[in-house]
Amino acid sequence: MSVRQRILGLHAIVSPDCEILNEPAEETFQRYSERWTDIAREIPAAIVLPTTEADIQKTVHWGVESSIHFVIKGAGGSEWSTIGDNGFVIDLGRYSSVTVDAQGGTATVRGGITQKEVAVALAEENLFTALGNGNVVGVTGYALGGGSAITNSLTGFGSDQIISARLITAKAELVEVTEKQQPDLLWAIRGAGHFFGVVTELVIKAYPFSLLGTEDGTIWSGAFVLPLDRAKEVAEVMDTLMDDDRYGTSGLMMIAAPPPNKKPSLVIAARHIGDPAKVQEAYQPLYDLKPLVANGAQVPIQNASDGREAFTANGTFKRFGIVGLRRFDIDRFMQTVEVWRQLVEECPDALSTSFNFQWDSRPVRTPEFESAMCLHDTRYW
Repeated sequence: MSVRQRILGLHAIVSPDCEILNEPAEETFQRYSERWTDIAREIPAAIVLPTTEADIQKTVHWGVESSIHFVIKGAGGSEWSTIGDNGFVIDLGRYSSVTVDAQGGTATVRGGITQKEVAVALAEENLFTALGNGNVVGVTGYALGGGSAITNSLTGFGSDQIISARLITAKAELVEVTEKQQPDLLWAIRGAGHFFGVVTELVIKAYPFSLLGTEDGTIWSGAFVLPLDRAKEVAEVMDTLMDDDRYGTSGLMMIAAPPPNKKPSLVIAARHIGDPAKVQEAYQPLYDLKPLVANGAQVPIQNASDGREAFTANGTFKRFGIVGLRRFDIDRFMQTVEVWRQLVEECPDALSTSFNFQWDSRPVRTPEFESAMCLHDTRYW
């Protein structure tokens, strides 16, 4: 009997609200099988859509007892939340929610809740937390894997925000993970949390807007664009700017060919956290280069990633790789520019490929506890 046929037995175990999709030709099935990337994407035998933690637990138990492989999908941003017709997907999208405890300075996130949803909910209470660059990225998966944030110097990484968790083990046992209960497991899920069970809920830290240096919860976000032929002089300016901790600068220096003209360029997607009056001074060395484009404004922190929708859309064949670096090296950066030029020359389709150098001018905030996340001395990516 095929997995697609066997999955029908799950109907008798879960609640009526838990929908099970097992017809790949149906539009709903196809929509829920989408991912951020189509690389290695497979078509599962079924997609289970639980709406309660109890149904998630029952589904895990049934899969283990039936010796049928399954994977978990939060918001669908990973390459590994897919499986072939020898298994099924537990999609946590319908279990998603966020609850903010403004007085306690925490937020409880469940299922496949996204960064934008959490950021907006926190902002309504004049709070923020450590989140990355993608609005549609799932908060749980982001935090469990470490999670570099746009506020690293203020908050630390995404994994540093985890206060507690609820986790379903391979034996389908529901476990409370706290400092008092399962402290070793808490240590592990703060940075390596994808490997120990199905995390249904996280309680994370939240911070007041005042920590941003602006009472209205805004940060400065802007862009500078220069021809790629000027890479050397830009790199020399950025070498100093990125290491100047007098200002709260951070962002990405990208070797790319941005639309609509698709001309090889250096794009500095820049941010500044702190006194808005310091922005001009902080980025004056870039303004002095007279870039083709130089713009920016104070934006609410919950909207800081709104300009990146094109990068976070589902589908097509794309991959995102990241590695931590100890320092910025101008000569090696120039070698990277030449590698990118050669790549585009030999493979014109690679014009949509970019190399991004991420920086934060100030050190990452180090938590008061130890965890599996061991990259707090890394400011460059």
